[in-house]
Amino acid sequence: MQEALKSFKKYLSLNNLKLTRQRLLIFKYFMSDVGQLNPEGLLRGVQELDKTISRSTVYRTVKHLHNAGIARCIHRSDGGTCYEPMGDQSCRMICEQCGKTVPVRNPYLECLQQETARQQGFTLFRYQNTLYGLCPDCAERMGRPASPESKNDKRRF
Repeated sequence: MQEALKSFKKYLSLNNLKLTRQRLLIFKYFMSDVGQLNPEGLLRGVQELDKTISRSTVYRTVKHLHNAGIARCIHRSDGGTCYEPMGDQSCRMICEQCGKTVPVRNPYLECLQQETARQQGFTLFRYQNTLYGLCPDCAERMGRPASPESKNDKRRF
């Protein structure tokens, strides 16, 4: 979180903005491990800590976090928008029907990406992959056969 805070401070300084107490509180809440948030969810969360934080302050701060490269914007199939902290590496699967997001942690995938970068002479610093499809529940509701593995293990996508 210290690197992200340093980046946020630098972004604010370059844009002649100050790191106010409210911006810092929003930043800390956003960076805590709460997962994806829409601005209204972020507003509810920070207002539990400080009722004086306004909706416009939260929306502007989310925009600054995104512009600073600290927040990733996720456009959901239902038209909603969520944000999550940028990490050095992330891979996730998103159901295009219900919006369910499942993190992917696969050492083979990580190795493959590193090897692909190495073969191309590319120095890889970070990556983000997003796989879109249907979760087993939505596939079943739509009458599409789910893979045999997903029937036995609902944690799989």
